[in-house]
Amino acid sequence: MRSRIALAAVSALALASMVAAPAHAEFYGIDDPADATGSLTDIYGIEANHGSDTLRVKVYFNELMRSSAAGVSIFIDTDRELKGPEYVLSSGLGDGTDYVLTEADAWQGSDTRVKCDYAARPRWGKDVFRAVISRNCLDDATSVRVSVKMVDQADGSHPVVDWAPKRHRWSLPVASGLGA
Repeated sequence: MRSRIALAAVSALALASMVAAPAHAEFYGIDDPADATGSLTDIYGIEANHGSDTLRVKVYFNELMRSSAAGVSIFIDTDRELKGPEYVLSSGLGDGTDYVLTEADAWQGSDTRVKCDYAARPRWGKDVFRAVISRNCLDDATSVRVSVKMVDQADGSHPVVDWAPKRHRWSLPVASGLGA
């Protein structure tokens, strides 16, 4: 009899802890079709994790190489009332390139750098580009939307461009994980 009561108590406690657990982040992920056939750097998917302290964005590619001539831009919308993005993190995808977070000018970067904590880097062996941006950079926005653009100048005749989810389209809103 005691073992049944103990088992019931443990089960009830486990269920209560799952129901009452605070949310630490909201997550968004989407697969992208193979639509940039002229480039090995075709975007295969994106993930956005908007936590209480940072926004983490991962961009997955078909094949990411150190010798890549491609670049990536992660557009961030923090105010749905305004048209277009408010911020853009831009980076090359090859070895030795740098990254910068700027205020957006329509769907492009600007000369106005955002001074805050952020980091980004490609992981060539894992075919992923990862960016971590402090929520302070984004004026502590409670919800964001992301859009990603890759441009590859591989053959020099014309750029190959790939967008995820689509050109000038946003992910679903991703709320910050500030708790329920």
